[in-house]
Amino acid sequence: MEMISLLQAEAEKRGLLPEGTAVDAATAFRLVRDMPYIRASSRAPETTVREWRGTCSGKHYLLKALFAEMGIPAQLIACTSVTLLDPETLPPVLREIMIAGNGRFVDVHNYLVLQLPDGEMIVDATWPLSAQGTGLVVNESFVLGEDQEIAFTPQQTWVVPDDEDPQDFKDRLLTAHFTAEELATREAFIQAMSELFKAASDS
Repeated sequence: MEMISLLQAEAEKRGLLPEGTAVDAATAFRLVRDMPYIRASSRAPETTVREWRGTCSGKHYLLKALFAEMGIPAQLIACTSVTLLDPETLPPVLREIMIAGNGRFVDVHNYLVLQLPDGEMIVDATWPLSAQGTGLVVNESFVLGEDQEIAFTPQQTWVVPDDEDPQDFKDRLLTAHFTAEELATREAFIQAMSELFKAASDS
């Protein structure tokens, strides 16, 4: 099944899209953005759709495939980022993790750059609309040609080659640029964030 058809069918089944609604670029962005920030069992685009969940990697692997079906070329971008978080502003479970990690959250973040006739466009669907008001970067609208805000401030940036496995590429950057302790804090933080979004989506 084509990815757009799969997304449309799953969104209709979940009551998120009226039956027969065409999925254009803005609709695809909205549906993927608002998937809960929870790791799926794999980052394959089909799995992200069927389980209706994903983090920055899975969401943008999926969006790249969707845009390709629409005839919109997109580059998958990977960037290192270091975010300093004040533990006192976080929920208790995240606060403990950030205190242990000295308030330092590291990651290799994924987003897209669309190649449009009039130039490039940054797209970042990481955080769902439900995260508004938390201090996270939520991109409310999608207008072709208008850059969106990147969820984390990039340090070093790479275009992920189309002939490489994007997750292998990301994992290599993580181990090359960050310590084992930093990666352990990152993993604990992402898992805890996933649990918070899961609890919110189940309620």
